[in-house]
Amino acid sequence: MDARVRELPLRDFSRYVDARPEDGVLRMHLDLFRDPELFELEMRYIYERSWVFVGHAAQIPQPNDFLTGVVGRTPIILQRGGDGQVRALLNHCSHRGATVATTQAGNTPRHKCPYHGWMFDSTGKCLQVADEAPGGYTDAFRQLSHDLPQVARLEEYRGFFFASLNPDVMPLRQYLGDAAVFMDSWIDQSPDGLEVVRGDANFTYGGNWKMVFENCLDIYHAKTLHASFGTMVMNRVKRQGADENRSVDLNNFISAEAEVSYYTFPNGHGGMWLRGAGRREDRPSYAMWQEMAARVGEDKADMMVSGRVVAIFPNILLVESATFQMRLIRPVSVDKTEVYAFCLAPKGEPAPARALRIRQYEDFFSATGVATPDDTTVYERVQQGDQARSIEWNQGYHRGLALLREGPDEAARRIGIEPLHSISGNIGIQGEAVYLGTYRAWLEQMERGQAHAARMQP
Repeated sequence: MDARVRELPLRDFSRYVDARPEDGVLRMHLDLFRDPELFELEMRYIYERSWVFVGHAAQIPQPNDFLTGVVGRTPIILQRGGDGQVRALLNHCSHRGATVATTQAGNTPRHKCPYHGWMFDSTGKCLQVADEAPGGYTDAFRQLSHDLPQVARLEEYRGFFFASLNPDVMPLRQYLGDAAVFMDSWIDQSPDGLEVVRGDANFTYGGNWKMVFENCLDIYHAKTLHASFGTMVMNRVKRQGADENRSVDLNNFISAEAEVSYYTFPNGHGGMWLRGAGRREDRPSYAMWQEMAARVGEDKADMMVSGRVVAIFPNILLVESATFQMRLIRPVSVDKTEVYAFCLAPKGEPAPARALRIRQYEDFFSATGVATPDDTTVYERVQQGDQARSIEWNQGYHRGLALLREGPDEAARRIGIEPLHSISGNIGIQGEAVYLGTYRAWLEQMERGQAHAARMQP
């Protein structure tokens, strides 16, 4: 057993999650967001024992393309080798441990350790122990493998690569369950799948990683926090007579005509589907709607041109609000999180639709947008507020709880999914009880990880 685990006492994780929907209660203890020791346990029992998203095939399309990342706290290289196979390698020189890939992404047939010059090819094979001949190495050393080790498990779902340090983790497709249908709603927009629009925006905020995971399923905040975005759009209309970017209208989030469905799925995933919130013609993917409808049917094609979100626990968010964005979450500490954000789009999208997509993305998301800075600023304010140690529980999960139902709603049945719970009705619900599934899974994974660690103790 890892000696560091023995340093921390066994925890009763149930004390952090008070989930009693039958009594109308759903609340989380604030230590979930502010306890450094609990954060360390999350890394061990969730991020290093479950599936973690590490990259998309479109980011490494060519032989020798690579990305660097982490699984929990373990640095990795996701690389398409010269043989075309994708591997997840530990970014750890077998000599003295330095990372051998030092950029976020690139293309190289070999990695040279910057410390002593050991060389590895794009499959992880050690090509060279620098100056080996005069080095006086023993036969025992020569019998060792000097290759970069591979991560215990790497699996792909339709271009999305997930890795795990746990060799006994459940199959990825089982882990995703029906949340994968939400993923399909973007993948199937084109018969050729997705591509990454050039450029990315990475940012760091001073707050807990679960804040951004929660926020993507939260439209309750949009009209208040992103009021400046609404003002910008109104001013554009005043100046130009129209909004050429056809930006999302935040007033649609309280529209009498719009409907919303929230879904919880096994293993902590959550989904949200907006219907009638704005004109579907304003979404870039509508340019391909007729072809999509002929190929997948009108119900699924309608979903493809609707606002929707899926949060795959613990670290990937697929968000179609202003337009489509993929976010990868990398927790750094209890109060520091990195987010890597990308614009994805269907291959073969008409040029005018692609231009519209980019303009909408620039308006709302990332460094050029108005909304992302709003979000990161408020995460930090929440982190500051959560330092009020006299307060143990927050009240941020009750909205929509009275409407929670087991199983699918009618919209879910139309697209053939079986969520654990549904919350549906007028979009004014702006529900937050969808986090029930996330925190129940958090509790399950933490308890399972701790039990496994205890069994491994000598």
